[in-house]
Amino acid sequence: MTVTLRLNWPQWQGGEPAAVDSLTPELTREEGRLAYHVGGHMASLLAPDASGPVESVPIGLYDEDLPARDGIVAKDEMLEQTRAALALIERHRADRIVTIGGSCSVSIAPLSYLAARYPDDVAVVWMDSHADSNLPGGPNAGLNTMVVSHLLGHGDAEFLALLPGRVRPSNVVLAGVHGWADLDRTNVENWGLALVAPSAEEHFVAELVRRFESTGCSRVAVHLDLDVIDSDQVAYGMAHEPGGIDTETVIASLQALASAGDLVGITVAEFVPREAMRLRSLLRDLPLIGL
Repeated sequence: MTVTLRLNWPQWQGGEPAAVDSLTPELTREEGRLAYHVGGHMASLLAPDASGPVESVPIGLYDEDLPARDGIVAKDEMLEQTRAALALIERHRADRIVTIGGSCSVSIAPLSYLAARYPDDVAVVWMDSHADSNLPGGPNAGLNTMVVSHLLGHGDAEFLALLPGRVRPSNVVLAGVHGWADLDRTNVENWGLALVAPSAEEHFVAELVRRFESTGCSRVAVHLDLDVIDSDQVAYGMAHEPGGIDTETVIASLQALASAGDLVGITVAEFVPREAMRLRSLLRDLPLIGL
């Protein structure tokens, strides 16, 4: 029997506080950082009911003072959550994993597990405005900017020792990346990662499928950061990134990949509900409700 695990992981600690502040000037620091958390809960609520087991990764309460260690913000909390997520996945011996987050960091555990579950036979399609190929010690200390790096085996020694599997550079496809930041461009070039730039639907989908098929893998796992969708069409993500692909192209891409191979994983991450965060603050300031 094939087990498809739904992993709810509304993680908020993965973002660099200064970066979050710069991207959400209309919100307080607490509102901005917790937007990942509330957005993850909302995405889980809006998703269709799961047919298989459902687990939730413990997150912890908001704490403004989570220092960086070894170039990663909230490193200890992130390690603890990653261990918990891997334990939940192993408990079910999942064949497929649907992860709903939360910051992009929530993809590290499920994609690493799938890489070990299907050695050298799972391609990772990283559908994101950003390559997330930063390294500890770079300009941005958020783990959400370093996910691809760690999946490839580059990065923090404690995280790398924790992760069960690695993905070959030849089995990674960056899809929709166009917001270059930090060390991303240099690392992507040095590691030889395939890139499918934003374009019209028909061309984008065809090129994405071609790149997947060129890996030789029979299985595929997709990370979907909602900021890959052109923010001039709809602003889902933390970063305002115009020039991405449209919603229809995202849907067509996932459908085409699922037809071209065995879709064993999908992560939906970084939904940032700005209006909901402001409503949260309003409700907290009203009398009687908080009693």
